[in-house]
Amino acid sequence: MIQTYSSTIRRLTAAISCIMLFCVMTTGVKASPGSIDANLYKAFHDTYDESDPDQKFLDALALKFYNVELDIMVDTNHSTYSGGQYPDYLQGQVKLYVKHDAVSWPNTRHLYQYFEDVAEHVARNGGSVHGDGKSIIINLDMKTANRPDYSEVSRSLQAIFEHYGDMLSHSLLEDHQSFNEGVITVCLSGEEDLKNAYYDHTASSTKKLYAFRDKVYSVTDGRFSNVADYFPKEADNYHRFYAVHWKHIESGFDLLMPGNWSQEEQKRLEEMMTLASQKGYTLRFYSLNGNEGAWHYKFPNGDGEAAQRWTQFAYANDKLGTRHFVSTDSYLAMTRLYDHFLVPLRDYNHRVEKTGGTQNGQDASVSITDDGRVVEIHKAEGIFNHNLWYSVGSIQPDGYIQWTTNERINPGGSNKNGVQPHSDVTKINNQYVVVQVNQTDGSGSGLWANIGRLEPNNTITWKTNEKIAIGGQHTEGEWPHIALDGNKVVLSYSKGGKLLYHTGLLHPAEYRIEWMTQGTINDQNGERPDVDLRNGNIIVVYTSGGKLRYTTGSWAGSGQVTWSVSGSMQDQSGRTPTVVFLGDDKLIELHTSENTGLIWYNIGELQWPNIHWIHNNIWDSGTSSNPSVDYSADSNVLIDIHKAAANDALWYNTGRIND
Repeated sequence: MIQTYSSTIRRLTAAISCIMLFCVMTTGVKASPGSIDANLYKAFHDTYDESDPDQKFLDALALKFYNVELDIMVDTNHSTYSGGQYPDYLQGQVKLYVKHDAVSWPNTRHLYQYFEDVAEHVARNGGSVHGDGKSIIINLDMKTANRPDYSEVSRSLQAIFEHYGDMLSHSLLEDHQSFNEGVITVCLSGEEDLKNAYYDHTASSTKKLYAFRDKVYSVTDGRFSNVADYFPKEADNYHRFYAVHWKHIESGFDLLMPGNWSQEEQKRLEEMMTLASQKGYTLRFYSLNGNEGAWHYKFPNGDGEAAQRWTQFAYANDKLGTRHFVSTDSYLAMTRLYDHFLVPLRDYNHRVEKTGGTQNGQDASVSITDDGRVVEIHKAEGIFNHNLWYSVGSIQPDGYIQWTTNERINPGGSNKNGVQPHSDVTKINNQYVVVQVNQTDGSGSGLWANIGRLEPNNTITWKTNEKIAIGGQHTEGEWPHIALDGNKVVLSYSKGGKLLYHTGLLHPAEYRIEWMTQGTINDQNGERPDVDLRNGNIIVVYTSGGKLRYTTGSWAGSGQVTWSVSGSMQDQSGRTPTVVFLGDDKLIELHTSENTGLIWYNIGELQWPNIHWIHNNIWDSGTSSNPSVDYSADSNVLIDIHKAAANDALWYNTGRIND
């Protein structure tokens, strides 16, 4: 069949400038302030339930999906509508059922009934499906079962479209500038013969298109290395959509081996979305399932891993100013995430590196200053190499960190060694003070602190190396972690399985900590405690018996801590948790999976002294260990640094919090 619509191809004005495209392909896009309405980008795969034909479609409308899919088919006899039980406008037209499976006599609802549902929502919600004036897309995927006559199907479709024409997007074949968006846009997907037959039917009758076609890049299609090859032509007034299997973004997904969501894949996604918008297309990525749907469309780590992609997809649309969709069978999980979209959004994932090479190490910790700098401290790689090092960098607009310093920690010019290092930075009297703590690298388990000044040239002048002691007694323990808030200091550590703490006051002029009180952390047992302090509130996260736990407390005037609540994080398992406040009323916790080595996150909403934990999704899907996290509420910058699992390479993620 000759595709007569090809002669109508027109050139469209680019939706996004070439400058933005260049930025996407090279340095990325700076995160914009404000929050994202992620619901605008979610699509529902197979929006019907054959055992309960109404419910899924009604769920999709109630849950504010803006892109839905209905599979359609005919019966064996190509039966037509006849009789008073069917609408007048369909009398004599072939019956169209909504169903996926190839059966001779479908026992499901008819396509026109779904349009009745949509029309009811439009009438009830003031002129649009969701009451916000925004259009939704209905994808009709034609199935080849029962040898349909596509001319008959086209006539039946056009009868439905003309009946609801006041609501539908439409264009005139002979007017290339005539596309008019309605509250519903219909996209014909699936069988190519139907797309051609519908166009031919329209060309020979009303010459008014009420539906538009897509092109499908399926799991069996080859993956182009050059993204531009996916869009050889610009959109015309009929071909306006693409349906793209996720393997065309993420190599290995079709083999159920997606691996890490890399910076290269993020750039590929953003480049494809940008190019499609430039050429006038809307994309619908499909097969992005978590725990629901076909097994060959699921991520190995279920909803948690799929949610990372959903999050990054919404963020990419927001940064680029595009409107593309991601489709899933895990519609409830996506809705739970998007309706409460308090999540970390990743801008950049990269090695810790400076001119001359990348950095390796173990037990890295990270801090952010209010002038956009990052301080990272770690122990050198290797079992017997206990050198303590630091790196300082500056956060670039696209999230990349320009590391400029990588030097030994050397108070008084003497290079220091230690194990299990941790650090934090505070600003007092316009001076940045760095406090780094560690366990001794020799025999015993004494705890030490190195204190220094962060200079404008991104070096640290280390001033003091001192024992951590109260009443002259050198403190012993393991995995010391420190939190600073102004001149207030809280140290958490463990000893013999017991969780302990110190509080103190930092004297910046003397580069000295006056340690004040000590005690147990709410009489808890556990391992690897991490701590954060903000406005007198203290949060400690740790593991006990392989489970993630937390304890909250408050700083008293004398430095005593009033511990309040200890509890589990929804009975989750994990290793090496790390935590930071997100302003005064929220926090984020990262940890390493006990099984896969991936980094997961939990968001906590403070209902002081309790914490309501929401989400439990993957933050970094590359195997790693020992994450450390910090957050700047002033600039909305989130950073974690962690070690790779297979080697001692240090990596970082930068991003922000959608709140």
